[in-house]
Amino acid sequence: MADIKGLLKTIEEYNKKYEITENSSEAEKLRYRLMNGKKNKEEWLQLREDVRNFFKSDAPEEDKEMLLGYTESMSMICSAIEDYGYEP
Repeated sequence: MADIKGLLKTIEEYNKKYEITENSSEAEKLRYRLMNGKKNKEEWLQLREDVRNFFKSDAPEEDKEMLLGYTESMSMICSAIEDYGYEP
């Protein structure tokens, strides 16, 4: 039982760490969108556009580097949508 309580505490701490607040940066908001929620193909393509615009912006390099680590799956999904008509 202690293992389950420990796991639940770890999950709670993880969720708290990545929670979006009014003080969250644009990079943190985009990361949240990348990691959460089911998206249809239009939402995936819009998210990719939003991420691209973020990388073109004058946002801090450390924010860009952080977000970059979360974009691989988005790129793969968007390629599948465009190349093969994938429906998420």
